[in-house]
Amino acid sequence: MNFRNTYRLRQLTLAVAMGLGLSGVAFSQQTAGDISGTATYAAGEMVVIKSVDSGLTRSVSVNADGKFRVPALPSGRYEISLVQDGKTVASSTTTVVAGQTAQVALGASEAAATSLTSVTVTANALPAIDVSTVETRTTFSAQQLNQLPVPRDAVSVALLAPGAVKGNAIFGNLPSFGGSSVAENSYYVNGFNVTNLYNNLSFGQVPFQAIDQMDVQTGGYGAQFGFSTGGVTSVNIKRGTNEWKGGVSWTTAPNALRSQPPTVYRSNGSTYRYYDDNSATTNTYTAWMGGPLVKDKLFIFALGDFTKGTGTTYGGASQTSTRNSLTGASGYDYSLKSPYWVVKVDWNITDSNHLEYTGFNNTDNTKYNYYSVNYTDGLPSKARYQGDLHTKYGGQTHVLKYTGYLTDDLTLTAQYGRMESNNSSYTVSASGITSRYNGDINAPASGCPWVAYNGAPWGATTCAITSSVDVYGGMDTRKAGRFDLEWKLGSHTLGGGYSDERWSSDAGTSYAGGAYHYYYTQPTPTDPGLVITYNFRTGGAVDVRQKSWYVEDHWLITDRFMLYGGIRNDNFNNKNGAGETFVKQDNIWQPRLGFSWDINGDSSLKLYGTAGRYSLPMAANVALRAATASLYTEDDSLYSGINPDGTPIIVGEFGGEGHYVYNGEDGSTPNPKAVASKKLKPYVQDEYILGVQKLLTSDISFFDNWTVGAKATYRKLRNTIDDTCDSRPFYNLAQQNGVGDAWPDEWTVPDGMGGCWIFNPGSALKLTTTLDGTSKTFDVTIPGNQLGPAAKRSYQGIELTAEKTTDKYYVNASYTWARSYGNTEGLVKSNNGQDDTGTTADFDFPEIMKGANGYLPNDRRHTFKLYGAWKFTPEWSVGANMLVQSGTPISCYGGGGGTLDTHFGYSGQWHVCNGKVSPEGGSGRTPWVWTFSPNVMYSPAWAKGLSMQLSVINLFNNDTETFVFEQSEGISNGGARTVYTNYKLPKYFNTPRYARFQVQYDFSL
Repeated sequence: MNFRNTYRLRQLTLAVAMGLGLSGVAFSQQTAGDISGTATYAAGEMVVIKSVDSGLTRSVSVNADGKFRVPALPSGRYEISLVQDGKTVASSTTTVVAGQTAQVALGASEAAATSLTSVTVTANALPAIDVSTVETRTTFSAQQLNQLPVPRDAVSVALLAPGAVKGNAIFGNLPSFGGSSVAENSYYVNGFNVTNLYNNLSFGQVPFQAIDQMDVQTGGYGAQFGFSTGGVTSVNIKRGTNEWKGGVSWTTAPNALRSQPPTVYRSNGSTYRYYDDNSATTNTYTAWMGGPLVKDKLFIFALGDFTKGTGTTYGGASQTSTRNSLTGASGYDYSLKSPYWVVKVDWNITDSNHLEYTGFNNTDNTKYNYYSVNYTDGLPSKARYQGDLHTKYGGQTHVLKYTGYLTDDLTLTAQYGRMESNNSSYTVSASGITSRYNGDINAPASGCPWVAYNGAPWGATTCAITSSVDVYGGMDTRKAGRFDLEWKLGSHTLGGGYSDERWSSDAGTSYAGGAYHYYYTQPTPTDPGLVITYNFRTGGAVDVRQKSWYVEDHWLITDRFMLYGGIRNDNFNNKNGAGETFVKQDNIWQPRLGFSWDINGDSSLKLYGTAGRYSLPMAANVALRAATASLYTEDDSLYSGINPDGTPIIVGEFGGEGHYVYNGEDGSTPNPKAVASKKLKPYVQDEYILGVQKLLTSDISFFDNWTVGAKATYRKLRNTIDDTCDSRPFYNLAQQNGVGDAWPDEWTVPDGMGGCWIFNPGSALKLTTTLDGTSKTFDVTIPGNQLGPAAKRSYQGIELTAEKTTDKYYVNASYTWARSYGNTEGLVKSNNGQDDTGTTADFDFPEIMKGANGYLPNDRRHTFKLYGAWKFTPEWSVGANMLVQSGTPISCYGGGGGTLDTHFGYSGQWHVCNGKVSPEGGSGRTPWVWTFSPNVMYSPAWAKGLSMQLSVINLFNNDTETFVFEQSEGISNGGARTVYTNYKLPKYFNTPRYARFQVQYDFSL
């Protein structure tokens, strides 16, 4: 649309796992794990599983083959006992990890079993290779998260996974998995989907100290997972046990130990941006406590986490062009307050019935004090105070979940939750004038308008602080319920489930003060000047309804070979602000296949593969402009002067009509049948994976017990959804149907027709719409080749991994070769920072797509990752995290000329450089990036529970640019071509060096 400016910490005690073969998989959105194994000479006897932490006890019978399995267990430590005639004859301990299967072997010799001799075996973690699953995942425990020198957020941890790369910083440095855009991921907390479906660019985060386990799936996930063509990140929260435990911590990242990016100079030697005077300091104070309210029955874990951040940011000096902002550069001081909290309650109603509650708050309140910035001799300084911007994001999430062990072989889980996320902002000028927008497009935002001048500023100074404001009190809400059922039937483990989710967004945006005034010419004593006024407002409560079901089977064909088959069916219903359906996609079939071959039968060599189809719902934000009443107009007027608040004193219209409507956004609700193509196909991607894992053994200690792997991935985008804004085919149809007189020209649609239409690029656009601005409608079909090319995106990747764990250290290393190629990045567009998820500038006009085929923004050819920790004495440990990565492609965008540039705002968005077509990613690459981040932790013996940790992120301060400006030239309203001096200047950098210090004290009561 036309835009406006795992690692898994594992003890390798393989002896107990030898000969176990394959087993079932963990269940219910990866919030629980399984225990399975063999009990020698014990067919028909009882195996008793007891949680060390909570006392939860389960009993199952050993089948005729001597095997047993207990599914859907909360993560933690367990004791496993083989009971014969009421006496324990063998026992073991193990640790259950969510999403994985712990394998144990019970029993000794036949004679020992007959004489009821007791045998104890220890199996404290999983085998080196989990042969029970076909998924590609990396898992982090709470202990690892506390040891790793990475920023303390889920995104930074997810980026450690092989195949994950950091996306454009303008989208919050979110991960791109397997060549997907950063808006194609799903995020879960305790099995509840916390992805923000408004634009898929945020999610509900919990405090770092509250995370018990984090699981990152980068491919091959089963039919129970949907709504993702990228990756799936799952967080499990800590829970209370039978022992009261608590702790407090203080984490600080002071500005005194923080470096800044290098100064950026233009090609003519002038300063574009100076960073040395920027600053940032954060302090996080956390306290937590967990324990039994009723022993063995009722448990609670609660955590409070308060973060305060302060800092200063100086903006860049204005680029040389025909348009300059009134204030030139701007800057701000900011103050962030984040009062996070978490509560987790577990109730073991009986040993077969478990109820749990999860609640958390992740609200961020930020205040920005804006001021204009003067650059003198290349150095910035604060000038005029402009006012404050207040934002509020995030909110509360509440989830109830029931787990019922109906029989030894049948398990049911049911879950319901509600998530709220604020999306609210307002401004207060230096003189105290408040600018707020209530979401009503017929009631412009209050306060000061946004003002700009052609050339040097003149007249009054505006009191506006930002160009636009979001709806004051805007709120996103998810209400979701699901149930899952698992049935062990012989050699089959059958699973199925159903989910029903409703997402609602009360959202919108308006120009500050209701309008943007661009003063084109200055009035004289005899002649008025020209002012162009733009009105842009969106607002409404839009909904997305998602209903899904799946069935799957893990079939153990032999003790060594498991075949997986699953099918998922999604149904999406997108509604506009009037509650009308404008896109409905039913029966989106997504087959998933896979296999796992335990070649040696002892979990030492695994060959696996998957093939699957994955789909995404259309984000809620699409409805605000495409299907809900919105306003985007231009009024050209004559003015004689400027009021103190920056608004013009209008004395008449400029020439003829002087009023234009963009994209058909005239304030009326579009006909829902005229918004999106009939039988719109879903956003779909196919994925194929083939991999192998091998446990290495050696007489040399260092080379023993390494798990190495190799994996090949191929992904291909089969279908995408975007919008076209090309009215010319409709104009031709109007001429053919004898109603062409209603069109002023081929670029100006009649009233009520709309200006952009949702379709599948490469496929025909089919609508029921007016062609003459009357109530008469026409069934319209426009061939796909008239609207531009089909969407293309493919990803090829090869991953090599190596990992090892001992009782003193763990290490994980990976190398990824990858290639991402096509003509669309996906749901967002990094080149221009466009976060209009699903309606970017791509495919708006066929001309825009000339030269679009090439290497995509998330294409990084080579990536090396290495991280781990070493406890070299009982009191001291060190950790490290290293990344070496090749650069991203650089494109060259320019002006194409004609109406698209001057009237529709696509200046600088053509694949044109110096008058020639320039393919996507064809203008070089950013430099290689490398970082090395160490830490050291001291846990003194003289103060049990106390630990102190110092981490230095990017120790050697490698502050290479990661993204650059890609617009080389543009065209003004007057048609003048302007060369941008910012072309290829650094836009974002690798995070400069900073230090983080943490003091933590853990205690037990």
